[in-house]
Amino acid sequence: MDSVVFHINEAAQQLEVTPKHLRVLERKGRISPARRDFNRRIYTAFDIALLRSMRVGSRPQRLKRAEQVVA
Repeated sequence: MDSVVFHINEAAQQLEVTPKHLRVLERKGRISPARRDFNRRIYTAFDIALLRSMRVGSRPQRLKRAEQVVA
């Protein structure tokens, strides 16, 4: 497991979106729920790379699913 973790604000900043946008995508089931550190969402560098490859933050017509990116 990666030892470096990013909280939702830092992850959102790297993806050039708002933390609210990440929460909405998670709630709608468009992205997998983030891991939790007590009550806060945390992301690893791998999680951020996966979200970036799913085109989160690039204003796509349609987000790719995690299965499409990993396959």
